[in-house]
Amino acid sequence: MSVSVKGLNVAFGEKKIFEDFDFEFDENKITCILGKSGIGKSTLLNALANLIPYEGDIECEKTSYIFQEDRLVPNLSLEKNLELVLRKIIKDKAERKAKVKEMLEKVELSGEEKSLKKELSGGMAQRANMARAFLYPSEVLLLDEPFKGLDPSMKGRLIKTFLKLYETEKRTVIFVTHAIDEALLLADKVVIVKDSPVRVDEIIEIGIPKEKRVLSDDSLAEIRKKLLDSYE
Repeated sequence: MSVSVKGLNVAFGEKKIFEDFDFEFDENKITCILGKSGIGKSTLLNALANLIPYEGDIECEKTSYIFQEDRLVPNLSLEKNLELVLRKIIKDKAERKAKVKEMLEKVELSGEEKSLKKELSGGMAQRANMARAFLYPSEVLLLDEPFKGLDPSMKGRLIKTFLKLYETEKRTVIFVTHAIDEALLLADKVVIVKDSPVRVDEIIEIGIPKEKRVLSDDSLAEIRKKLLDSYE
């Protein structure tokens, strides 16, 4: 489904983050919200997930959320962490376990079912975070800078993992970041936001198939320049 935001107003004290903000997010596409740190990108996701008070009209069905930190429950096994999101949906324990097993295979974590959070590397924990988000039968997937702080090699592997899951289990994805390279690799549409209250400054479409995108290719050079010019 598409996600509609109309007349969004969010304020913290006297500071207005969003004022009469409107936007329509395309169904089953990845829309990247690109903007500088602290501008209000995460606030938008939290409003979409109904985690903060807001005024206005948001049409957004069930959401999954991939945060920057993995938020795994430390004293539960990886398998049980993933099962948590299915308990109210699938009553049969064997069926839940089968779905978790299948998802762990997709993110290359087979054999780690009994591992605790402390036994997982940072990359493994973030793959588990992605697995949990896709395991929940949501229609909308929210990403709050899940690749921030990772070294380039790890970031590249996690982006490939995410895209593999996305291609087999399409969702409407709203992804916030301040990293242009992440937008270039993931987005169908990049929305550049600026100012306070937040406004849309520019929208840039990326038509190159995601599986063919390589940051060093000339095909992305012109788009990168547009993003850099708009982002400054």
